[in-house]
Amino acid sequence: MINGRTRLWLSLSLIAIISAMAVGSADAALFGLLKSKKKSATVTSSSSLVVFPFDKSASVNIPNTFGEDIASALRSMLSGNNKYWVYMFYDRLAPIKRAKEDASLKTQDVSAPFSEDRSKCLKLAQLLSADFYMSGSIEDYRFDSAKKTAQMTVAVELVNVRSGKPVKTLLVTGSTPQSAVSAEEEDMRALAAGDAVAKLKTQIINDEQSGKDSNEKAGATAIEEPAK
Repeated sequence: MINGRTRLWLSLSLIAIISAMAVGSADAALFGLLKSKKKSATVTSSSSLVVFPFDKSASVNIPNTFGEDIASALRSMLSGNNKYWVYMFYDRLAPIKRAKEDASLKTQDVSAPFSEDRSKCLKLAQLLSADFYMSGSIEDYRFDSAKKTAQMTVAVELVNVRSGKPVKTLLVTGSTPQSAVSAEEEDMRALAAGDAVAKLKTQIINDEQSGKDSNEKAGATAIEEPAK
């Protein structure tokens, strides 16, 4: 039996292949899931980025582990870029374990939710000596049993650890592709999540590298933090 995480990874691969066929670009193929050895050898990341497991709104009816699965999938899609060295947050990371052992961190300090507590994420990112951190939440999920389609809306915040201020705040909605043939809700949900992750990757990396404004790219909305 295929579990939820496996479904999500299979869906990410499918979304990537569909996108690559649409744009006809070898570089965009598989959205970073598959990289040539030659290209990987030239990658030089300058900043570290820690990704926290995503939260989910109370009204969203999906498995509790789905937020972590999406965050992990996004981390993998972002790997190999030349802007960030990306890794997932776990409470078993050495600096976090030491802080827990000397009681400077409590269990609630390293547990979800993360997206609604910027100070918590900032403290943890500083302990990990990260340059940036990313938190997110699944804001909405809808499944149309009649049309066999699903949509998932995900909000993400990229924060500069040194300044403590957001670099970018994103809101994307992923949908099942028209080519989807499965009638299983789990498959539709995973495909919608895969589409959302692909859009987030485009917003976070591709737009920045091209120097273009990220607003309304790949069906996503960029919300700029107001000046203070």
